[in-house]
Amino acid sequence: MRVSKAFFSPKIPTPDKFARSRKVEISLKSKGSTQLDSLQETSRFSRDLSQLNPKADDYAVKLCDLLMVSAMEVGASDLHLDSVQAGLQVRFRTGGQLTDIAVVPHGQVSSVMARFKSMAGLLSYRTDVPQEGRIDIANSKTGTDARVCTLPTLHGERLVIRFSIAQSHGWQLEDLGLPGQALARIQDAVASASGVAIVCGPAGSGKTTTAYAMMQRLAQANLHQRRCCVSLEDPIEQAIEGVAQSQIQPSVGYTWSAGLKAMLRQDPEVMLIGEIRDDETAHVVFQAAMTGQLAISTMHARSVADAVTRLMDMRLPKHQLCSSLTLMMAQRLLQRRLPIDRDRLPIDRDRLLLAEVLPNITGELREAIVRDLGSSRIHEVAVGMGMESLTEQAVLVLRDGSIDEGTFRRHFEWHHHE
Repeated sequence: MRVSKAFFSPKIPTPDKFARSRKVEISLKSKGSTQLDSLQETSRFSRDLSQLNPKADDYAVKLCDLLMVSAMEVGASDLHLDSVQAGLQVRFRTGGQLTDIAVVPHGQVSSVMARFKSMAGLLSYRTDVPQEGRIDIANSKTGTDARVCTLPTLHGERLVIRFSIAQSHGWQLEDLGLPGQALARIQDAVASASGVAIVCGPAGSGKTTTAYAMMQRLAQANLHQRRCCVSLEDPIEQAIEGVAQSQIQPSVGYTWSAGLKAMLRQDPEVMLIGEIRDDETAHVVFQAAMTGQLAISTMHARSVADAVTRLMDMRLPKHQLCSSLTLMMAQRLLQRRLPIDRDRLPIDRDRLLLAEVLPNITGELREAIVRDLGSSRIHEVAVGMGMESLTEQAVLVLRDGSIDEGTFRRHFEWHHHE
């Protein structure tokens, strides 16, 4: 394993997150593992960590290299570094769950954080403001890169590294492990000439991957069916051939508002909006659908009923919502209990993908939305129209042993719809 020394000049900061990225070279024994392999790799990390000398001049460099390699070898999606009273708490997120790995002694916290910030091209001496950057990992057969963000906290900085894997074959809808009904509805939505298709879920539910797979399908269409596809994202997580992708940069005035207006002037046929976060974005997305464009986006919501209610809270006209929404899907990734075939679920082979899809908005469902009867009633009507809820699906996989009771309770125990 070798990590190249990163060039860093605090005199020339740049607002472009991608321009600040640094390349590192990492050799991996493997990329990803089963749950059993992850435990074995974590134990190996503990042994390697114990061999490092905190008093050595190169301690921070070796520790950062070890953390990056170990996190990738166990298939971690995130590496978390939290400044706590005891020092620097290190945790990996694997299979959607955070696991405590180690605590870095107080005397080395600043040097470790500075090393990671330097690798990402961030200002190592600024600990009072949030920063974002990226580390491009060279010589990685899977094309992995890492997004880095920092946050000032009570006991010091918090740093999170999120790993992203570029798949050479692209994001394929059929490879995601979607339930049959959900896959069919997505395929219909992508084939539509206009409308709004929204994928919702909590952080880490895979909604962005699903949205990317939809754009990938459109970009792969044959020459006579190909459409003008443009995206506005923050950040651009993966490059999609055939899609003009644009990343907002608030530090230079390129905000969501400015980006949306500029995108519409490009006359796109298909738009990917990274996330519907506010009233303005929601109105632009649905207005675009009303004028004949297909808009794909994501939302943070735990169910399709909650997502519909959020859109109404954004003062979106109800008739526009009912007529333009062609797909509303909520999804969840659940930790699998049993080992499975490594090639079965490219989205996350150690987790199970569940998805609920709002039925076509007609009849009683349309009435519940227009009369603003609330998310509970919308959910009740949708289930009555044949929607299989996330909780219903989770109960089934709990009974067949695919997930354990703890996983079920973490995701569904409090859900007010069930």
